[in-house]
Amino acid sequence: MKETTDSNEFENTIDAVNHLTEADAKTLLRLIYGFINTAMTGNGGDAVKLKVVDKVSDIYKHIPELNKLRNK
Repeated sequence: MKETTDSNEFENTIDAVNHLTEADAKTLLRLIYGFINTAMTGNGGDAVKLKVVDKVSDIYKHIPELNKLRNK
């Protein structure tokens, strides 16, 4: 059952990404790059890198909400 849920979440997220405006997509890419750059150049080691992966995952999970807000 978990695999189906993961697959549905993946498909929903991909669909939401496909519906981003160009401006929204560029903003999210800048934000994601900022997190990754900080993780790779900072002194936090692997613990910070894991936190960044979680943050980037959360960003993707919130994209459907972003689209709903934009469409109101």
